[in-house]
Amino acid sequence: MKEFKSHLKIQIFFLIFLLLVGAYLLVGPKKQTEQKTQEILSVLFIGNSYTRPLPPIIQAIAKSNGAQIIYRSITPGGWTLQKHSESADTLEAIHERAWDYVVLQEQSQLPSFSEEQRHKEIYPYAKKLTKEIRLAGATPLLFLTWGRKHGDTQNYSNDTRSKMQARLFEGYQNIAQTTSSKVIPVGLAWETISSSDKVIDLYAHDGSHPNQNGVYLSAAVFVSYLLKQPQLNAPPINGISKETAELLAQQTKKLNLDP
Repeated sequence: MKEFKSHLKIQIFFLIFLLLVGAYLLVGPKKQTEQKTQEILSVLFIGNSYTRPLPPIIQAIAKSNGAQIIYRSITPGGWTLQKHSESADTLEAIHERAWDYVVLQEQSQLPSFSEEQRHKEIYPYAKKLTKEIRLAGATPLLFLTWGRKHGDTQNYSNDTRSKMQARLFEGYQNIAQTTSSKVIPVGLAWETISSSDKVIDLYAHDGSHPNQNGVYLSAAVFVSYLLKQPQLNAPPINGISKETAELLAQQTKKLNLDP
């Protein structure tokens, strides 16, 4: 009888062992496949101080949504697309690797100026850069920025944020048509938040650059566009509370993101 019980225990042990091995063979490869299929995107950011704080936050939000962003930034303060188009460093960076996307951000006021001025000061250089980007095998994207908190009163009397945003939108749409490029409408998300009854200030003290909230909102729009996800997980990073992060990330669902 003892021998029978011992034999039964051995059989049960081997049965459990075989079940565990089978489970590993089924689940293990699945996990490896999931890891291998994690989306990895490489992005080169070309702009100025408006773009500078965004890439690390874009990378962090993307990671929270199951993707890896590899990036490089070239963002000297106040630079225009003309300066970038004439910069050996910028042109070399475009061709240094097979980027998936290259983001172009013009100086914060120029796209809101007249069409005549855009023809002279933006279009030739945007065309040159997008041509180089496509030769390198990447996709050019235009970063639609936000209107200043009180508008561009240096150049337009009685200006407002909303008026400046409308001019910026028109300017970037025309740049996009001229270069056959897509626009990431960050500025539209800013306008939605700033026009709402939500007490969330997006601006730094100068009324021009983004504060932590502005950086987070801008990064969320980028991630939503790049990952083709209108709804994002919103990690509380960069000093942003979970509640504020979720509210800011919700703005991506209201945008017409057309990758």
